[in-house]
Amino acid sequence: MIESSARHDHPYDPSTRATGGWTIAAFVGLVGVVLAATSQAADATVTEPIEPMPSVSPRLSAAKQAELMSDVLPASPPITLTDPVTDGTGALSDAERQELQAAIDRLADESDLRMFVVYIESFDGIDPVDWANASANLSGFGTDDLLLAIATADQQFGLSADTNVALTDTQLGEIDSTVAASVEEEQWAAAATDAVDTVRRAQADATSPILLAGIALAAALLLVAIGYVMWRFAVPRLARLTDHLSAPARTTLDELPLAELDERAAAALVGIDDALKTCDQELGFARTELGADATRDFEQILARAAGDVREAFAIRQALDVTATQAEDGRPDDAGRDYGSDAERRARLTQIIALCDGAADALDARTRAFDDLRRLQQRAPEVLADVVAAEPEVVSRVATARDVLAQLAGTYPASTLATVSGNPEQAELLLANTKEAVAAGRSALAAGNQAIAVAHVRSAQNALGQAVMLLDAVDATAGYLAEAAGRLDKSVASLTQDVKSAKSVEGDLRVTLARTAAQASLKHVEVTRDGGDPLVGLQRIAAAEAALDAALATTRDATEVAARASALLRDTLGRVDAQLRQTADFVATRRGAVGATARTRLAEAVRLADVARSLHSTAPAVALDEAQSANTLVQEAARLARRDADAVVTVSAAEEEPATDGPDANGPITGGMMLGGILFDPRLARSRRRAHNAAIGGGFGGGGFGGGRPVALRKLGTVRAWWPAQAK
Repeated sequence: MIESSARHDHPYDPSTRATGGWTIAAFVGLVGVVLAATSQAADATVTEPIEPMPSVSPRLSAAKQAELMSDVLPASPPITLTDPVTDGTGALSDAERQELQAAIDRLADESDLRMFVVYIESFDGIDPVDWANASANLSGFGTDDLLLAIATADQQFGLSADTNVALTDTQLGEIDSTVAASVEEEQWAAAATDAVDTVRRAQADATSPILLAGIALAAALLLVAIGYVMWRFAVPRLARLTDHLSAPARTTLDELPLAELDERAAAALVGIDDALKTCDQELGFARTELGADATRDFEQILARAAGDVREAFAIRQALDVTATQAEDGRPDDAGRDYGSDAERRARLTQIIALCDGAADALDARTRAFDDLRRLQQRAPEVLADVVAAEPEVVSRVATARDVLAQLAGTYPASTLATVSGNPEQAELLLANTKEAVAAGRSALAAGNQAIAVAHVRSAQNALGQAVMLLDAVDATAGYLAEAAGRLDKSVASLTQDVKSAKSVEGDLRVTLARTAAQASLKHVEVTRDGGDPLVGLQRIAAAEAALDAALATTRDATEVAARASALLRDTLGRVDAQLRQTADFVATRRGAVGATARTRLAEAVRLADVARSLHSTAPAVALDEAQSANTLVQEAARLARRDADAVVTVSAAEEEPATDGPDANGPITGGMMLGGILFDPRLARSRRRAHNAAIGGGFGGGGFGGGRPVALRKLGTVRAWWPAQAK
């Protein structure tokens, strides 16, 4: 509704009582509104419009538009428009062009709308509105942009307007009728000029001063007249009615069985976590293309959304801990009552709300991010960049295999479990990249710009994941080499502590810690050749921390803090390496990894951050947090591998021979499936002018936003194919 400053000239005093005078004033105001509206309607009345020749109102539903997209033929491809008037047929004289341009300028000066006009010879059998919509999309037009396309040889026209344009269906029909009358008489200049003037009048009528003044006066009088009655009687009843009407929306989750609500929360966590990973990858592309300054606002939005998701994961971790403790008959360490059904339901609902809020924040900026990257216009350029970068990535696959072969000769298979399949996964992603590039180019040639953009994003994300997989192999080799070098130093430090502990007699705690430390030293000595240096470091660090705690009473506070600080640095270095390894594994197998592994990983990240924040003030407490993070990241890695292996096993068992026909979903096999880069053309076929926010998140091929999962994903339902397992 339209607000008027006239309301503020008549403030309402709650103490005022309703009188007969106010009632009369109210009726006078109502009569004024009716008269003003009637006068306005009379001014705006037009004769019965003649039926538009080829054009229909473009206000179709997204589903109907998607259904009609297949009718758009590539015989006469749409064009990119940069000037308000494009005359490819010589339909306008210089004077007529100037007159039309002046009308367009007047419209821009008096409203927020912009009008573009293009003259062509023929639509070549394409529906005129389809042709106009396709050209508008190709040109990157926004909500306030209209496009009138006129084919002089066909004597047809198409009017393209966004579904959210500030014009009613009646006003759009009037524009159609105006253009149709001129086109029928082959008055090409008048067709466009009259259309622009009709739009301008419609905008002026929408904000008529007479109507605004009448509405404002009546609103002020009515507010004063009925305010007292509402305050005394209506407000309490309205509040109760609002509670009653909103109850179904609030109780939707409450009515679900607890097990289903738990599953909804898990799916929401997986969906938004995938969306954050994809948004981060998309931001990386945009930062490389446009610079850090251009993406700073989006980085801040992503950071805020990530904060909400971290809170959701923390709640999930607390619920899991409580459930485990309840099974073991132990109370919650923090005294929380998360074990009760009511409290668990409340916390699960909170998780869903946090995930939805983060998804809303990302979705709200999808359009702005798409405008920033301009993939509609830059699709050929981006595809060319992907093709140019691909050979270097392909050459790295063989190198990664050689590195893994060398590492396998030194370390056990369990040490390399998170990266052993990376070369094969990278090969699949590279094959999918080729498919996406080819599909994107075909879509561009057919004029299917939205589908082409989705394939562009699929190609970029697939190539990016392939690079991440190969980088992880190199990083693992570096971690292991560094760990092997630090192991000797750690063994020497623990050996010295054991000697110091021998001088302390009569303290059972010291004796037990010393015995455990000696056992750890013996184990590392036996497993040094062919063992995992990271596991050895963890065992030595745990033994040293226990021995330090036992000897704390025999040392001064400064020495205790110094030893805890040094041990904390070593522990955090190892934990950070494991966090990066596991995070890369989840990011490149997000199509398979479930909520539990992601929850443990998120909690490990949180505890590592806590440890860093306490390093300078409470190193002993920080060391405990770091050791807990170490335990959790190992559990996260184990669970993530289990999820991925289960999906690969199920997929290998269900794999069917390939058919001769093309895959209906495009390039969504192999690496893209396991990597969570799924492209569904149905998400890109809307003929709405606005960018489609559904192309985003983990499923959809990229984009900023799209954090809600399409459906609950359960383990084993995502089909993937891994040659190493299928052989």
